[in-house]
Amino acid sequence: MGGMHGYGRVRIEVDEPLFHEPWEGRVWAMWSAIGATTVDRFRFTIEKMPPAAYLASSYYERWLWAIERLAAEQGLLTGPARPRGRSRPSPSLPSWVGLFRAGDAARVRNAVTEGHTRVPRYLRRQIGRVERVACVWPNPGDSASNGIYGDPELVYTIAFNGVDLFGPAADHTVSADLPESDLEMP
Repeated sequence: MGGMHGYGRVRIEVDEPLFHEPWEGRVWAMWSAIGATTVDRFRFTIEKMPPAAYLASSYYERWLWAIERLAAEQGLLTGPARPRGRSRPSPSLPSWVGLFRAGDAARVRNAVTEGHTRVPRYLRRQIGRVERVACVWPNPGDSASNGIYGDPELVYTIAFNGVDLFGPAADHTVSADLPESDLEMP
């Protein structure tokens, strides 16, 4: 979870249904109805759940917990307010040149504050190779803090050698899409 170790193996459910119980589908629909927020704000809200409650909750129980807080934040639970409409960005190809090119080395910054980061712990301070410019997308940390998509930035696909991340037994490559603001020259 969050790039941390020690939580055991991930249980794979063969032919897993989208929803295990009818209420889970309703929670998914509520997420769509709460209106003016970003997916990053939603994730950040889930991360504010007390650790013991988080670990004891199912996936959609965490969603419901966050939806309740976001609905209260928007005044949807105490008055006649209706969710505001939202505009969502669409990933696009960049129209400008960034700091990195395919083949360049890039180090992942460890810019963790009280805010939100989408960078897994195991990638922080690691050096990888730029595979490509993946797209243009608003910075997830900014949209987590205010619930509004901001200015777009370049997002790069960075490849990391598994041995560097997990030790000599790792025989794989990890690729991650990371925004330019989370990268620096090594």
